Amino acid sequence: MGEQRPAARAAGAGMYLLAALIVCAALGLGAGWLAGNALAGAAVGLAIGVPLSFYLVYRQYRDI
Repeated sequence: MGEQRPAARAAGAGMYLLAALIVCAALGLGAGWLAGNALAGAAVGLAIGVPLSFYLVYRQYRDI
């Protein structure tokens, strides 16, 4: 199989970004629920997840 089309690679990068963000938010939600404040945990998970997801996508797709 040849090189993927740029649109397909961009869609894959977007899905990877969204998945990493959702995982971080879910982990924060779970940790916050265990600590007694699920909303604060989800907010912290999102705050950590945004830069982390951008970094992960950059590391995975830096050759685009």
